[in-house]
Amino acid sequence: MLTAPFKWNARSTRKGFWLAYLDTIIITVILAGCSGLSFASDSTIEYSENTWQVFLESTATTKFVQVIIALLMIWVLLGLLGFTVRRLHDSNHTGWWYWIICVPFGWLVLLYFLVLPTLEEPVRWGGYLFTENE
Repeated sequence: MLTAPFKWNARSTRKGFWLAYLDTIIITVILAGCSGLSFASDSTIEYSENTWQVFLESTATTKFVQVIIALLMIWVLLGLLGFTVRRLHDSNHTGWWYWIICVPFGWLVLLYFLVLPTLEEPVRWGGYLFTENE
C-alpha cells in the first residue's frame, strides 16, 4: 500500500483492498497517538479551545513532529486512494467512481462497488500490481 500509492493503472483483489484498509486504520490510530503524545510531552502548552493557538505555542520539536505526522498521514491516505481506484478497476469500474462519495449517500454506491467479487475476465486496466499476498 505504501510503496505504490500513485499506481492507478492496475487492479487489487477484494482481500488485498480490505487488508490495506485495515492497515490504514491501524497506521492512522498509531499516528494520531503519536500526535497526541507529542503535544502531551510539550510542557509549555496550556489548554486552549483554539487548536491553532496550541500549535503556534508549541516548541519547534513538537511542530516538526506534527509536520512529519501530517505528511505521513497524507501519504497513507493517498495510498488508500490508490488502492480504492485499483479495487474499482478490479470490478471493471473506472476510478472516477470514487468521486460518488461527494453525492449524498454516494458512499453506499462506492461501498457496493468495493465489495463486488473479482472479475476473472480481463478488464481495461491490466493485471494486478501485487501478488495475492499483498
